[in-house]
Amino acid sequence: MRVRISIFFYNILLLLMAGNMPATAQSYVWRNVKTGAGGFVTGLIYHTREKGLLYARTDVGGAYRWDTTYRSWVALTDGFSNETYSGILSLATDPSDANLVYIATGLYTQPWAGKAALFASTNRGQTWQQYDLPFQLGGNEDGRQTGERLQVDPHNNRILYLGTSKDGLWKSTDYGVSWDKLKGFPVPTGKGGVGFVLPDEQSGTAGKATPVLYAGCLQTGAGLYRSNNAGKSWQLVPGQPTGLMPQRAVLCGNGNLVITFSDQPGPNDIKKGAVFQFNTHTGIWRQLPVPEGMGGYAGVAASVTGDTLLVSTLDRWAPHDEVYLSTDGGNTWKGLLEKAGYNCASFPYAASLTPHWIGAVAMNPFNSEEAWFVTGYGVFHNSSVFAVTNGPLQWDFDNEGLEELVVSDLACPPQGVPLLSTVWDLDGFRHPSPDVSPPAGTFAPKQGGSFSIDFAQQQPAYVVRAFHNSKGNYGAVSKDGGVSWQSFTAYPSGTTGAGTLAVTADAGVLVWSPAAAEMHRSVNGGNSWQVCRNVPAKLKPVCDRVNAGRVYAYDALQGVFYYSMDTAATFVRSKAVVPQLPSYQLGQAQLKATPGREGDIWCTAGPEGLHHSTDGGFRFSKNETMQEAYKIALGKQAPGADYPAVYVVGKAFGQYGFFRSTDGGQSWLRINSDNNQYLGIRAIAADANVFGRVYIGTSGRGIVYGDEYTGK
Repeated sequence: MRVRISIFFYNILLLLMAGNMPATAQSYVWRNVKTGAGGFVTGLIYHTREKGLLYARTDVGGAYRWDTTYRSWVALTDGFSNETYSGILSLATDPSDANLVYIATGLYTQPWAGKAALFASTNRGQTWQQYDLPFQLGGNEDGRQTGERLQVDPHNNRILYLGTSKDGLWKSTDYGVSWDKLKGFPVPTGKGGVGFVLPDEQSGTAGKATPVLYAGCLQTGAGLYRSNNAGKSWQLVPGQPTGLMPQRAVLCGNGNLVITFSDQPGPNDIKKGAVFQFNTHTGIWRQLPVPEGMGGYAGVAASVTGDTLLVSTLDRWAPHDEVYLSTDGGNTWKGLLEKAGYNCASFPYAASLTPHWIGAVAMNPFNSEEAWFVTGYGVFHNSSVFAVTNGPLQWDFDNEGLEELVVSDLACPPQGVPLLSTVWDLDGFRHPSPDVSPPAGTFAPKQGGSFSIDFAQQQPAYVVRAFHNSKGNYGAVSKDGGVSWQSFTAYPSGTTGAGTLAVTADAGVLVWSPAAAEMHRSVNGGNSWQVCRNVPAKLKPVCDRVNAGRVYAYDALQGVFYYSMDTAATFVRSKAVVPQLPSYQLGQAQLKATPGREGDIWCTAGPEGLHHSTDGGFRFSKNETMQEAYKIALGKQAPGADYPAVYVVGKAFGQYGFFRSTDGGQSWLRINSDNNQYLGIRAIAADANVFGRVYIGTSGRGIVYGDEYTGK
C-alpha cells in the first residue's frame, strides 16, 4: 500500500513539474531572414579530386558548403554556440578522402579572447568533433584572407599542419587530435603569423610524410620558407623578393609555385604588391607581368597544368579591385571585372556596392572556365570566364543560403513591415518579408554601421536609429516606418558614436545615451538636446510601451535601477533590488518593456538570471526557472492568452537555448535544438502579429527566425 501511495504522489509531482520543464525543440522550424551574405568571405576551397565539392570560410560567420543541385550554400557551423568559433581562419579538405574536412577556428589573439579550436568532420561538415588548441587564432584579424594555413598531408592524412596567427607553425600526427609546435621553424611568433602552408604533393610517396613543404610568413624582408624533411628544419627560399609579404600560393603540376605578394597583411592598408612564379625544379624566380596599380595582390588559383591562372588585387580602390586571367601560364593577362555586369537581382542591396577585399579566388579543378571570387560582402561566380575575349562578363552574386550580417539591433513594429534591423557596415534593413531580400536595399541615405533602433508604440511609423557616422549627426528619424530618413540636425556634446536611442510611446520625446556622452532627451525630433538629470552616463534608456511619461534605465555595474515619470527629464533611483554584474558581463544586461502593459518590465542579467517588474521598477522578482538570461523579446500572445509571448536566450534546467513562455514566465518551452545555436547572439525581437515567430540577430550568421512547426 505504501508503494502504491508513493507512486501516486510521484506521478502527481511529475505532472506539477511538467509545466516548468522545457519541452523538446522539435516543434520549431528555423530559417534565415533572407538578405544575402553581407560580410567578408575570406576563403574558397575546392576539393581537388571530388567534382563539385566547394567550401567557403568567413571571418565571423562560420563555414559553408556549396550545393551544386540547389545552387545554394549550406551552413555547417550553426550548431556552435560559442562565438569564438565563428571566425574560420582556415579550412582544409583531405585529398585522399572527400568526406573529411577540418576548420581552424578563433576570432582574436588578445589576452581576453578565448582559445582556438580545431573541428574535424567525417561527413563533409554535417557533424563535428572539437579539439581544443593550445593557442589563439585571429579569424577576424589582419591577414585573415591569406591561406590556406591548415593543410592535410596528401601522402599521409594522419598528418595536419597549421600556421597560426602569432604562435608559429604546428603539426599533428593523429588527425588533429593533438598538436606539437615545429621547433625547427624559424619564425616562432609574429604579428601576422604564418599565412599559408603548402605541401608539395609531387615529393614523397604514399603512406609517408610529404617531405617538401612551403610556408609563407606575413613579414617583410623575406617570408617564404621551405622544408625538405617534413617540417623538421626550414630554410628561406633563395632569390625571393624582399619587402613584400606572401599572401597565397598555388603549386602547379608543371612545378611552378605561383605566389601573390602585398606589403601588409591586409585586407586594409596595402600600398603595393606583385605576383611571382618560382620554378621548384630550377630554382628560378620570375615576376609575372600582371597589370600594376594601387594596392597589392591576394587571391591565386591555377589549373592542374598551370596554364590557366587567376589572381586578384587587394586594396585597388581606384578604379576598382580586379581579377586577372591568364591562359598562357602567366605571360599575358586579361581583367575579368573590366566593364563587367553583376547580377544581384536576388539581393538588391548588393547592386549598389563595388567588389572589394578580393582576398581569394577559386577555379574549378575539373573545369578551369568556372571561377569564383570573394568580397567584403559575399561571393561572385561565373561559369565561363574564357568568354571575356568576346566582351565584358556577367557575374552572379551567388549567395543563396550564405548570410553573414553582424546584427546590432532588431525591432518588430505592430504596423508596417514586420521587422526592422540595424547591422554593422551596411546600416540596416526594412524587411517586408523574412523570405525575400529587402527590395529597397539598405536604409538610405547610407551611414555605415547602425547600432540602435526603436519605434513609438502608439505611432509605429515613427522610427529612430543611431549610427557611428558623425557626418550624419549620429542619428536619424523616419516618419514612414523606415522608408526614408532625416538625420538629426544636432547631437549631444561629446558624442563619439551611436550608443542607444529610444523614443517614447507617443513619439513625443527621443531619449539618447550616445557613446562618450551623458544621456540626453529631445522634444523636437533631434533638433536640440537637453541633459537627463540624475542618471549616470552609458546606461541604455528603455521607454514604457503604454505610458509616454515613463522611461527606464538599468545600471548593471552598480546594481541600480532608475525610472523617470517625466519623459526622461529627471530620473529617480529605485529601491528595488537588481543584480550587479562585473564590467565584462554588462552586455548581458537588457531591459524590455512589455507592449500593452504599463510599468511591466523584464530584465536580463546574464548569470544572475531573469527579473520582472509589474510596477514600473519599484520591485523586481526573479524568475525561478530561468537560471541565466542574455536577451529577451516580447511578441504576439498565444491564442487564448492575455499576456504577450516572452522569448529568452538563456539557460534553464541546466540547458542553454532559446526559450518561450506563453504564460508570463511561469512555464518555458525550449524552441531550438543543439543544431540551431547560430554562434553568438546579439539581439532578438518577436513578431507583433504572428504568434510564435521570433527573430534572432547573430554575431555573423545574419538574422534567423523561428516558427512553430505545423506539419506543412
